[in-house]
Amino acid sequence: MTDENVFLAIIDKDLKIRTLKKYPLSKNGQQIHVVSGGEGHFMPQISNTSYLEVPLGAKKFILFGVRAFRRVYFAMNKATKCIDFASGDVALPSPEELKKAIGSTMLGQIGKDKVEVTWRDWAILILSFLTFLIVLNMSGMLR
Repeated sequence: MTDENVFLAIIDKDLKIRTLKKYPLSKNGQQIHVVSGGEGHFMPQISNTSYLEVPLGAKKFILFGVRAFRRVYFAMNKATKCIDFASGDVALPSPEELKKAIGSTMLGQIGKDKVEVTWRDWAILILSFLTFLIVLNMSGMLR
């Protein structure tokens, strides 16, 4: 690994950036070491067009000078490559990883007739109803 670190924004499947921090580059400078090896193996490849220059809050000097920018790479979670902004290509995870991710979400519940209502759902419903009655009483609607 080289001594150079780059900023990587990891985008989850709900299209929210959950992680934005520095990660080290590989020896050849073509991959970012996020997690190397094991079940969570994630080392996206980078190219010359897979980053955006994000402006920092301040200028290089307080009152004058050019604005400072930070180079940020973007990658979907567990993707093989970073997002290429020149061509618009987004490398998605392998089909096995997608099936595993889909199986862990609510998509597996589609088509099921029985909806389970937990005690927490009932507690929230009862507290909301009691709050509604208190608001009606305080406003003079239940007198």
